[in-house]
Amino acid sequence: MHPYAPACGLYCGACSSMLLHEKESGLFHAAHYIHEYNEGPCPGCVNGAQECEFIRCAREKGVSGCAACPDFPCVMILKFSKDEWPHHIEVIDNLKRIREIGEEAWLSEQAERWSCPDCGGRTHWYQKACTICGAVITSAYS
Repeated sequence: MHPYAPACGLYCGACSSMLLHEKESGLFHAAHYIHEYNEGPCPGCVNGAQECEFIRCAREKGVSGCAACPDFPCVMILKFSKDEWPHHIEVIDNLKRIREIGEEAWLSEQAERWSCPDCGGRTHWYQKACTICGAVITSAYS
């Protein structure tokens, strides 16, 4: 599993906690990230930060994630898609897209989507302006 493509269908490359983890780890692509939220760094579920319910479920069913599950969409992923976090609403469509085009192509689409339209710097779900060039970010949940 790719660290930006956990079992649940979120794109962790647009997660502010993941960006903070990458910045603190000295990864070049997160160097300009300015952390403005009250949360800690997260290396992602795939990298062992936690064993989430979706990873446990996928392991029990012998599948790589929800996109490969014959029970998709299940009650657990539907509930997750409707919780208090606006970016979670995308998981159902993300998982359908992964099924349609495969994980690598989906990751490429997401990387482009969550990049600044002016300079190409990475952005996150709730970002309003690029931390590198200051361009307005319109694809965020702000």
